[in-house]
Amino acid sequence: MRHSALLLAAALAAAPLAAQTDDGTTFRWSGTVAEGHFIRLHNLNGDVRVERGAPGSKVEVIGERTVRSGDGSIVRFEVRMRNDGDVVVCALWGPEMSCTDEGTRGRYDSNWRRTNRVSVALRVRVPDGVKSYARSTNGGISVEGVTAEVDAATTNGAVRVRTASGRVNASSTNGSITASLGAIEGDAPMRFTTTNGTVTVYAPPTLSADLEMSTTNGNVSVDLPVTVSGTQRRNRLRGTVGQGGRSIIVRSTNGNVSLRRNEI
Repeated sequence: MRHSALLLAAALAAAPLAAQTDDGTTFRWSGTVAEGHFIRLHNLNGDVRVERGAPGSKVEVIGERTVRSGDGSIVRFEVRMRNDGDVVVCALWGPEMSCTDEGTRGRYDSNWRRTNRVSVALRVRVPDGVKSYARSTNGGISVEGVTAEVDAATTNGAVRVRTASGRVNASSTNGSITASLGAIEGDAPMRFTTTNGTVTVYAPPTLSADLEMSTTNGNVSVDLPVTVSGTQRRNRLRGTVGQGGRSIIVRSTNGNVSLRRNEI
């Protein structure tokens, strides 16, 4: 009995790997991610695009290599299932990088980088109820129409998110943030932050939140009625929207920050 259980566990862990193909240019994986769990996407050099898939469908991941010089095989893909049921997909550059439960580990050697100019565009479809976690270093992230939680971050690139429902967190270092929020349930906090770029959040008129907005070099603007706490400044605002509740932080260092009414 114990031996059978171990074999079953091994088979389940290997299932994500068995569902993938790679012809050297295009990587494809499809598989089931349980509702309420994350598909976790990790890219180093290139965009990540997540779209809403058909209800009840599998998660579909496509990775397209673009080779400007050198050898596209420097990039490989790995899929792994975490013990908590989340599925991790990594695009890996060079032999020293590996895929872990938390994402990529290791470094892309500078000698490889000079001779192999390769980028990867990740395109992903997720069915209703599956959460999306997307990371890139050099590339933008876009998420369109999904119905569950989104956590999106990049170092160099813009982040654009439009949801039908679900909590959103979005961040960049060098890039703007635009988030259009659908129905929001619960009271979990949300953050929209960048260092260099604007941050614009579109929220439904029924929003209730404790709001904190700030920028160092820029202006703060709000379309929704806000009960201001303390003194409102050109570049800083703290207050309550609706009945208050969840914390929402909208922040930039160099750029304007805005909270707009979303009529959709």
